[in-house]
Amino acid sequence: MIASWRGFAVAAALAVVLWAIVGIDAARAPGVVDRTLVPGLDGARISELIWQRTGQPARRVVRSGERWRLAAAAPTGAAVPADPAAIGEVLAALRGGRWHRRGPALPVDATLTVVAGDARHVLGLAAPIAGTEQRWLVVDGRGAVVDRWIARALDRDPLRLQIGRPLAEAAAASAVTIRAPDAGVLRLVGSPRRMVQPIALWLRPELADELERALREVAMVRIPDGASGAHGLSIELAATGGRDPVSVVLGGACPGALELVAASGSAGDGCVERAAADAVVRAVARLRAGPGELVERRPIPFEPHQITLGDGAVLALAPPRIGDAAADPIRVAELLAALAAPAEVAALPAGSPSGQLVVADRAGAAVTLDLYPGRVVVRRGEPVALAPAPGAWALLGRASRELRDRTLWREEPTTITRIDVDGVRYQRGAVIGAWTREPAGAVDAARVEALATQLAAPEALGWLDDAARAGVAAAHRVTLTVAPPAGPPIVHALELGAPGPAGCPVRAGGEAAVLPAALCREVAALAPR
Repeated sequence: MIASWRGFAVAAALAVVLWAIVGIDAARAPGVVDRTLVPGLDGARISELIWQRTGQPARRVVRSGERWRLAAAAPTGAAVPADPAAIGEVLAALRGGRWHRRGPALPVDATLTVVAGDARHVLGLAAPIAGTEQRWLVVDGRGAVVDRWIARALDRDPLRLQIGRPLAEAAAASAVTIRAPDAGVLRLVGSPRRMVQPIALWLRPELADELERALREVAMVRIPDGASGAHGLSIELAATGGRDPVSVVLGGACPGALELVAASGSAGDGCVERAAADAVVRAVARLRAGPGELVERRPIPFEPHQITLGDGAVLALAPPRIGDAAADPIRVAELLAALAAPAEVAALPAGSPSGQLVVADRAGAAVTLDLYPGRVVVRRGEPVALAPAPGAWALLGRASRELRDRTLWREEPTTITRIDVDGVRYQRGAVIGAWTREPAGAVDAARVEALATQLAAPEALGWLDDAARAGVAAAHRVTLTVAPPAGPPIVHALELGAPGPAGCPVRAGGEAAVLPAALCREVAALAPR
């Protein structure tokens, strides 16, 4: 009994010692260290960013809904959009940046103040650490070592806060308007580009590309020392894709850097390289040439979605159909190639057009092509005409019946169960290639099977007009009965005229066409004598 109590006492003493050791270790164990630049900072609540550099005025960027605006440095100036990419980099650094070690507050030469709700956090940029890719920051009065990419993202001078290429989206703008002193207004709209001022025409794509490329390369390389005073070309990009409209005036010497060209507008004041400004001037000058040099040489410079042909029939292109009938994909492709083939520039013809095509795009915008004798095409409303190559011209004038699919119908030959020729019935047997005849008689089964194969998808050589259709005298009448895999039987009927050197005329339903003479001779061979 005494031994038991002694064992219990020893065990209790050991337990107390172990619990003490655990408590001491727990007290010494470090807690989780928050290494974010600004602990608890909610990026969604940031409303203002303020940069202050020694010897320079403060630059403020203020949130406006989902966008950021750069407040004017001068009291009389206007706020301009801040560069979204630059602000995005700043916010990403605040959100994702981490410090490596802490230290004392060091002297700083620039600060970023972050306003988030009622809180203000000051981040100072201190000296780089020589020989490393790290730099000191002072965050709310306490030193922190961070990677240099974080410091670079947070360190923004005025030029790096401003939109550097205000005309970068020229190609996407729904309209480009350019005004020049004593030279009138140039206005381009749509895509591909159409000029609507000073004349109306579809513009050669290389001229539009040259202008848009020159506008895209206009980059702000310096902040002027004073008011820009830019004067010269005035360039406006219409609002598109949720963006604000953009305007830039380009011309004159840049205050503080006379070798540069002054620029001002909706993105603020700046200075651009003279070579970039000269490229814009050259591109604009080319757009003031005569209409023959400006006009787009392709009759239709966009992807057609629907074409109203000269006889009033509507050709739909997805999929190719003329009214309720299928169109011939090869002949439709030929027409589209003719519409896209460059033509020569010609003078406007006198007189009235002999035909027309109306070509619409997917959005419903349409261009009317007036066709004149002498191989001349005019996009209605333009001051010049086009002269397509002879082959292309012939394709533009095709009637709707020439574009229709020339296959009268398409069936699987083995589903044809019966062929009636002038009252003689040929019935397919239980075995493929076997046929019986009624009234009874000799049957050339191979010949009947060959005819079934030809009649499964008879392809016409061409269509007949109304006058020729009325003159078809039926020499033979053929009826095909088809048993499809599902559904009721299908019946196709043909009335064939006498074959000639170019084929034989046929009627199929309400249509009239010409079939190969060899097919008609095979039908005649199976007709009763």
